[in-house]
Amino acid sequence: MLTKNNAVKVSIMGKSLIIFIFLFTCFKNFSQVIIIVDSLNKKPLPFVGVKYNNTGFYTSKEGLFNLNQVNTDSIEVSLLGYKKLVLKTKALRDTIYLNRETYTLKEVVLTKKKNKTKQIKPLKSPKSFGSWVIQPKSELLISIYPKDNIKDHYIDKIKIYFSKVIEIKELKDNSLMAYVRLHIYDIKDGKPFNSVYSSNAIDVNSFKKDEISLDISNNLIVLKESGLFIGLELIGYYKNDSSIINNNPIIRPTLTNKINKDISSKTFVRSIFKNQYKIEPINELLKRGRPAKKEIVRNLNIGLELSN
Repeated sequence: MLTKNNAVKVSIMGKSLIIFIFLFTCFKNFSQVIIIVDSLNKKPLPFVGVKYNNTGFYTSKEGLFNLNQVNTDSIEVSLLGYKKLVLKTKALRDTIYLNRETYTLKEVVLTKKKNKTKQIKPLKSPKSFGSWVIQPKSELLISIYPKDNIKDHYIDKIKIYFSKVIEIKELKDNSLMAYVRLHIYDIKDGKPFNSVYSSNAIDVNSFKKDEISLDISNNLIVLKESGLFIGLELIGYYKNDSSIINNNPIIRPTLTNKINKDISSKTFVRSIFKNQYKIEPINELLKRGRPAKKEIVRNLNIGLELSN
């Protein structure tokens, strides 16, 4: 027989159960870990961009992110070489599958490459403003327009150089590394347009004079008269456990104030997640706050190996 006291107990238990289910659901959603994988081979994709509300972050090296990092109704998931996705956060499951981009190629005639090579060597860096302190989640871009002597050459290698960080000894952490990626884009209206190449993540030592040397000869990328953009994207910093950490910008790609006789170039910077389509010339940024002084002209210092 259901007494008044029993009814009260049942009512309390019912309310407690409802509260428990509600809290469990909230906790599950709050702590939901999601992995992003390639739809074909099901392998995790590292450092995928997750964008929302004009900001964003990267997934981990293992392709993971926690839903509690996102405070929005929808997210945009993107990685160069894959189709972009816009997803509702309420509909997210444990796994997101990205499909690879497919490209329709024009008919081309491939001929055997000659053995002639052309070296475009890095130029001397000045003592002042000889490097650029690149911020995490940003990209340093240099436009490359070839002179007639190297027009229609293949790009076989790209080299980018980094200056050594000079800090108080106690502040140094030699286990701290940086993840970067190199990208190549077509140029349209003076801006990066279509991605033609994207490297895997590369680690750079922040506390020694380092360089990236990337062999892309198998990609048959031609340096046409219309030019190309080469981009250096800084994903972020990590320690020995491979986890991305928040840190002040440390790595410094070298700049030059010299003019290269083989190419015309100009260097820009842009944010990956905020106003991605806005690129700013670094010379204008360097000039800010120095209106009465001599104009500063700098470019990203790169080396190229070409063949025809």
